[in-house]
Amino acid sequence: MVFLIVLVVMYVATWLIPPRSRWTQQARWRVALALGMAFAGISHLAMPTPFLQHLPEWAPMRSAVVFASGLVEIAFGVALLLRTSWRPRIGLALAAYLVAVFPGNIYVAVAGIDVQGQPDGIYAWIRLLFQPLFIWLALWTTGALTRHSTPEVMAEDRPVTVR
Repeated sequence: MVFLIVLVVMYVATWLIPPRSRWTQQARWRVALALGMAFAGISHLAMPTPFLQHLPEWAPMRSAVVFASGLVEIAFGVALLLRTSWRPRIGLALAAYLVAVFPGNIYVAVAGIDVQGQPDGIYAWIRLLFQPLFIWLALWTTGALTRHSTPEVMAEDRPVTVR
């Protein structure tokens, strides 16, 4: 839920950044997602305990996994801000990453893990409902959901110049 709050706050903040009138809703949410991913990644590095609690005790190299995932999330945050024809692929990769970390959230809910800084009880279950939204945002904000978003398709649509 913290991630959702960060997303909404960052989205609202995009209205304060000029030139406000030229930003699409998709671009605003992409910037919010980028800042949210960077925030999450920095949180992994600065406060690893809650993220360690998302991994079972038997998982190997838990600290390394949390550290690496923090770096990956920061990298996704930066990549989402780049102007690039690779953006749809970045969206697909981010969506795949969000699917890959989802079992950690399921583990917390099913095993009833008390995560530092998060409410107990039904919170972990409610949190599961938001993961599809984050996955959809990764796909929609990067244009990965549109047929013409991949670099190959975009290249096919360009006229060929013969010299």
